[in-house]
Amino acid sequence: MDLDRSKSEAEFLEHVRRVIKDRIAPEYPHGRERKTTPRRMFEIWGAEGLLGFTENEGEITQTPWLKNIHLYKELAAYSGGLGIATFVQGQLGNQALFLYANEEQREEYLRPGIKGERSFAFANTEPSAGSDASAIKMTAEDKGDHFLVNGMKAYITNADFADDIIFTAITDPSAEKKHRGISMFIIHGDTEGLTRTRLKKYGWKGSHLCTLRFENVKVPKEKMLGKPGRGFYQTMEIFNNGRIGVASLAFGAALGAYRHALVHARKRQAFGTSLFDHESKRNEFADKLAHLQAGWLLIQKAAFESDKGRDFKHFSSLAKHYNTEEGLQISLWGAITLGARGVIEQNPISEFPHDSLVSMIGEGAPEVQMKIISEHIDEILDGL
Repeated sequence: MDLDRSKSEAEFLEHVRRVIKDRIAPEYPHGRERKTTPRRMFEIWGAEGLLGFTENEGEITQTPWLKNIHLYKELAAYSGGLGIATFVQGQLGNQALFLYANEEQREEYLRPGIKGERSFAFANTEPSAGSDASAIKMTAEDKGDHFLVNGMKAYITNADFADDIIFTAITDPSAEKKHRGISMFIIHGDTEGLTRTRLKKYGWKGSHLCTLRFENVKVPKEKMLGKPGRGFYQTMEIFNNGRIGVASLAFGAALGAYRHALVHARKRQAFGTSLFDHESKRNEFADKLAHLQAGWLLIQKAAFESDKGRDFKHFSSLAKHYNTEEGLQISLWGAITLGARGVIEQNPISEFPHDSLVSMIGEGAPEVQMKIISEHIDEILDGL
């Protein structure tokens, strides 16, 4: 693994920073104030080739993770809400379609999706099924030329405004093992019988978190994504990749808090000198920087292994577990460094601790990550 940033990666990072500064920042303050994700943001990312995939002469290519991690950490350092909304579009919606859509579905959904002209939500979680993705209860009953879907999905990002909803449901309730009876589908967000409700929340506050209620929703057979009975396995493949993105979002929140705290400490006068000039405070900055560096190396390792096509799920769990745990501590410390300013809602640093907290939940709770890590202890040890 080469730790030097390649020319291509450096250019990608510069491109991301330039787009945030020149195209996102002038428009997004209104989104932050209204706690919403403007659809315009997706169009900007798509036009700039920053929704996980690019198209050249008709060929769709996936952006390497060693590049994507820069997108999500820089976005989260700017706005966690915008970061997770973009992640869901690129790494859940577009990713699901890239991996499992047939040619007709690619034309209808994926090509406009990577341009930001069509928005997606990915719905697996239910009120009684979160980290245990196979515990879903939503049913899709085979009615010949269509499925009849009933049930509820919960805590789904982008779902109230998404053009299309990708979701999982039980198609074979008699399957010997329940995860073998789940299939994946895609339907239009305005389909009859589907009710979408936005929830109030803390963390990633510019993003939309929603519930979805399906009441006798008719889903044509051709709207299945992938193969019958493979929905659980398809979801797990998407989530394994997604953990690299969520780790990057968690890291970005910590990085954003650290940057804000550093600027403040160098300007803030306390007891006759700047806050940063006090040895105890400088030591805190040094300690937190060491944790940031360690977290970033774990993310790079997971991205590297994924891009190489090797088994990386334990590395993505390591990256997510460490960066969500340490990121929360760094974000809290950063907000505290600003004193009373750190809890004022209008101050961006007040968002980072909430963003760090919610990143622990997305793509599997901490216990899930530790379970995966523990199953690979010998393999990880052998690599040290």
